[in-house]
Amino acid sequence: MLRFGVLVLAAAVVAAVVAASAHAALFFLFKPTTARAGDLVTVRLGGTPATFTLDQRERPFQRPLRLYLVRNRVAGEISTRFDPRLHFIGALVPDRNVRGVLTFTVPPLDTDTYVVAAWCPGCAKHSLGRTFSVLPIPRVSRYRDLMGLRVRLPSAMETCPVTGEGRYGNGLLSTTLPADGVLLARREPDGSLFQKLPWLPRAGLTGVLTVRGERLDAPSPRMGVLSVNWGYASSGPAARGSWASAVSFPSEGCWRISGRVRDVTLSYVVKVVATP
Repeated sequence: MLRFGVLVLAAAVVAAVVAASAHAALFFLFKPTTARAGDLVTVRLGGTPATFTLDQRERPFQRPLRLYLVRNRVAGEISTRFDPRLHFIGALVPDRNVRGVLTFTVPPLDTDTYVVAAWCPGCAKHSLGRTFSVLPIPRVSRYRDLMGLRVRLPSAMETCPVTGEGRYGNGLLSTTLPADGVLLARREPDGSLFQKLPWLPRAGLTGVLTVRGERLDAPSPRMGVLSVNWGYASSGPAARGSWASAVSFPSEGCWRISGRVRDVTLSYVVKVVATP
């Protein structure tokens, strides 16, 4: 891992990024730098050519880096990868020359400028034991314009910006979204709307799942979480466990729902409608 630390530091010097330590030398560049929720965006390690693809990586590969988005204006307040203001987007695997890219689907985040935070276990030897860093847009850098991602979430007051349908995830946590982004829910005697939401982890992701929901198109109390249960859909060695969260919506409307397991988050938007 000594080569990893030296190459990353060299790339940072070339990019004129002022760093207080080798750990702070990590930096990332976006393409494109503006996107709507649901768009595909590529983020690459500094020093990686803009035309670089995964097929061009050279072995041996380095340890994966977990990447997160965070608002640039609060980046200086973040000190841990478990901060709820971080939004996990995937894992980037550098090659032997510390080149790497990750293409991700932009989560349904509030309109703002976001930067990268990174958990880099392989950096500990070269950064006084630190493995987590947040990378706000620097005041001076030749790559400054590429180091932030401007995200736009369309107004839910006009049309609910549903995430889509089918399997949706970020590599570690996924769910199945309803057709056309319309989530049908059962009307309860008290007027609330009941539904169960599935959450499927990738092998190795363990912990407690927490779920929350907020309405985007009108003021409303938050979605209620009645229970979160772990279970198996089948038996045998190939069986995969998953969570099912029973939730209660106080009203129909456009809802953003988020699940979190430790530092891994998954968010999506659905239009909640009572079953006929």
